[in-house]
Amino acid sequence: MADERLPRDPLQREAAVRAARPEAPARTFIHLRVHSAYSLLEGALQLGAIVGHAVKDEAPAIAVTDTNNLFGALEFAQKAVKDGVQPIIGCQVDLAFSGEASDGQRDRRRHGPEMSPVVLIAASEAGYANLVRLISKVYLETPPGEPVHLTSAMLEGRSDGLICLTGGPRGPI
Repeated sequence: MADERLPRDPLQREAAVRAARPEAPARTFIHLRVHSAYSLLEGALQLGAIVGHAVKDEAPAIAVTDTNNLFGALEFAQKAVKDGVQPIIGCQVDLAFSGEASDGQRDRRRHGPEMSPVVLIAASEAGYANLVRLISKVYLETPPGEPVHLTSAMLEGRSDGLICLTGGPRGPI
C-alpha cells in the first residue's frame, strides 16, 4: 500500500502528502478595465493590439470597457474569439448619485448630482441586451447641457445579467 511508505510522524507525513500532490496551475489575471481607441482621450490601442497583448500574456479572457460607448464591441468579440481569448464586453459610464449626505440631507454646496464612473459588464446575453439599452438611454435621456450619465432610474428593470464594478481611481467606493 502507498500509505505504508509514508512517514509515521504526522508533520513529516503531511509534508510528504503535500510534496506528492501535482502543482496547482498558476492563477491568471484578467483585465476588466481596458479602454481602446474608441474611448476618446483615454485609450490609444486598437482592438487588434489589445487582443494581441492578451494572447501574448496567455490571458484566458479580457474585457474592453470603453467610456460611454460600445462602438468596438462586435469587432473586439470577433478578434478575441478568432485568437482564442474569451471576450468580456462592458462599458464605463458615469453614474449620477442623488447628492444626499449620509444623514439624508441634501448637500447644498453641490450643484447637480454627484457622478462617479462605474463599469457595467455583460455577464449574459440578457446582460448585453440591457447594456445596449442603457447606453442608448444615457444619450437619449440626459438633459441638454449635462454630461452624459446614467441614473438609478435608468437602471431600474435593466440590471439583469449585468455586473457593476464600482471601484477604481474615481469610483464611488
